[in-house]
Amino acid sequence: MARLLRERYGRYAGKGSGGAPASSGDTDAEEVARSVGAFARAATGLSLRAMEESVKLARSRGMPFTAMPDAVRIYRLGVEKNPWSRGEIRRRILDGEDPANERSIPRRVLGQEAAVAMTLDILKRAALGLSGAQATNPGHRPRGVLFFAGPTGTGKTELAKAVASVLFDSDQAYLRFDMSEFSAAHSADRLVGAPPGYVGYEAGGELTSAVRENPFRVILFDEIEKADKGILDKFLQVLEDGRLTDGQGVTTYFSECVLIFTSNLGVQRTDPDTKEREWIVEPGTPYKELETTVKDNVKKHFEQVIGRPELMNRIGGNVVVFDFISTPIAERIFDLQVGNIQRQLAQGHQLALEIEDNARRELLDHCTRDKWNGGRGIGMVLETHLINPLARELFAAPDLGPGSTVVVTDVRETESGRVDTTVVIKKGAVDASGA
Repeated sequence: MARLLRERYGRYAGKGSGGAPASSGDTDAEEVARSVGAFARAATGLSLRAMEESVKLARSRGMPFTAMPDAVRIYRLGVEKNPWSRGEIRRRILDGEDPANERSIPRRVLGQEAAVAMTLDILKRAALGLSGAQATNPGHRPRGVLFFAGPTGTGKTELAKAVASVLFDSDQAYLRFDMSEFSAAHSADRLVGAPPGYVGYEAGGELTSAVRENPFRVILFDEIEKADKGILDKFLQVLEDGRLTDGQGVTTYFSECVLIFTSNLGVQRTDPDTKEREWIVEPGTPYKELETTVKDNVKKHFEQVIGRPELMNRIGGNVVVFDFISTPIAERIFDLQVGNIQRQLAQGHQLALEIEDNARRELLDHCTRDKWNGGRGIGMVLETHLINPLARELFAAPDLGPGSTVVVTDVRETESGRVDTTVVIKKGAVDASGA
């Protein structure tokens, strides 16, 4: 069909841009064969009528036949822009890799050098269009697929957001689905739309509608192990063919998306006798050993527990394992989160927050004592040990004016286990910018 349409190419639309007869853009037999082959590969999965419509679209825009893969992409997605084809995305990835850049991925995700390096390698491959290049016909699979595994609170979701910001220069290109909301047997209808005759049929699916609206996205499926098996089957289709057909019969293409799955699989297991959850790995485990253990257990879960080994085969070597946060990294996260609290007080209430050295040491000790919950655990301790006492004192002083200073002088644990934080309010000037 591609060869036939190439022969008929000059009959469509009559003229190209500028009023001159359009050229097919190829002259010798070798070039013709290349352009026909490229068109045929790009049109994989399209009907013959759709191929013909793609040719008409190309001719109406004055595109040469050698540009038919671009015309097919426009026909499939309904949008003309293609961020992946510009050199700009290469520059963004290089900037996102540079630690000197304030918005770079290594500065947003702390203490995960191995995970960040592997993620950047997969992004470079995606930008070059080499994902699945080893296959005879890679088809229209997603640009990139990543499976983030490891302990909670180590930066998996933050890395997904950073990837969206680097690739598409917008946090709006980040779309998250919490798979704990899709554990019921009928929940797949929310993603791809209900079948005809069922409630919600007209609304379409949350996933398919969002991708048709903007095909260039990073889509995060959080805690994938909690999803119903029916949804996992949908993921198989997306990973293999790069498309889904919703309840209304409309096909959505994921060929320009980066899909990210996150999971805590591989770090805990359920004891067969007591049915209690227990840790398989622990803080301080060498990264290579932790990576091997987590990957082996993730594979066993998909093969033996849920019976979907083919899903793991589609993900392949794209499993990125996150490490427990180390003590120095925990201290950096603590400083960042305390800085966020100081900035919020300065901007929202024009108050300065100071923490005396002794109080800071005690507070840091409480926040970094438990490595199991990662950076999220540090934030939870700061809420109870710092933010709650601050809120208590600020409520007790309703006439507190702008320019005052709030000083944390002491943090101590009582015999009952309760932590008391002493907060003193002093009058003084403060820069409203938080500096």
